[in-house]
Amino acid sequence: MNRLTELLQRRMWIGPLSGLIVGLALGLLIGWVIAPVSYQLSADDVQLIADSYSVSKDAELAGKRIASLSKDEQTRLLTKLISDKSKSQPADAARLIELAQKLDISVRATPGAATTSVASATRVPTPSTSSTSTSSSTSSLAGLFPLLAIIAVAAAILIAGIILVPRVLPELRARRAKGAPTNAAAKTMLAPAAQTNAPARPGGLGRYVAAYTLGNDNYDTSFSLETPRQEFLGECGMGISETIGEGKPAKVTAFDVWLFDKGDVRTVTQILMSEYAYNDPTMRGKLASKGDAVLAEKGKTLHLETQSLKVDAQIVELVYAQNANHPANSHFQKLTVEMIPTMKTNGSG
Repeated sequence: MNRLTELLQRRMWIGPLSGLIVGLALGLLIGWVIAPVSYQLSADDVQLIADSYSVSKDAELAGKRIASLSKDEQTRLLTKLISDKSKSQPADAARLIELAQKLDISVRATPGAATTSVASATRVPTPSTSSTSTSSSTSSLAGLFPLLAIIAVAAAILIAGIILVPRVLPELRARRAKGAPTNAAAKTMLAPAAQTNAPARPGGLGRYVAAYTLGNDNYDTSFSLETPRQEFLGECGMGISETIGEGKPAKVTAFDVWLFDKGDVRTVTQILMSEYAYNDPTMRGKLASKGDAVLAEKGKTLHLETQSLKVDAQIVELVYAQNANHPANSHFQKLTVEMIPTMKTNGSG
């Protein structure tokens, strides 16, 4: 499978995650702001609020409890309750009238109502009304903070994706499915002396050495290819492709040697196989989908080429492991490959 395809598959969770965040933000926006779901107070609820206020005298709390009703609904419901209870339950009616006065709600006086009444044309403002209104507004704004925070996070993720993805995509494409090496030694396996003595080549990008030793079970190294101005061109490298047997250390029978070209947006791979793996039809068939099979031999040079890059990878050291439990020449004790990448010049093949 092409490494770029594997890379993209590993990042397929980004789309669903972004969709989940945006969907959650929109759902909260609709549910809290555009079409909020609210609980409709009943007549009994309003009476309970009036009874509670008569004991606690907490106008702010009473205002919050009745705030789900509009001013018109509060007036209508309190007027009806006072009218219904004025004869049969005058004490309840009195508490309702007291609540209406404290919350600055005008209700129509009813004949026979309790001694305390409120004239429809006269409002008796109380200092707590302003406090209740201000508190209610503050509470409403505070309730919006979680929604605003979620929307801000979702917007930041989307903006970061729009701005950053186009900038880092070329480099992300160069990362192999197994991931780039994390230790400094694997990323700096440059041979200074060999590089100094190497003949100059047109478009030369340096000289790199990939060296494997039995026991390095997670071996996977890559080298970034850049121009003298540090312009990223691609990457090349070598990593474990196939092992045989079980247990530690891993018995590597094949490596993949690869070249990625940013301009070509593809990865060219050749499979460097042990003598045993190369001559085994089943193993050859299993690895065929990864790249072209090449028999590992000391001194042999692999040639990898893309649209604008070339790599000559020469096997400079090859030692097979000796293990009585496995066929001869089946897995590697040491394998060292020298890689010399170059940029293709106009007219070069």
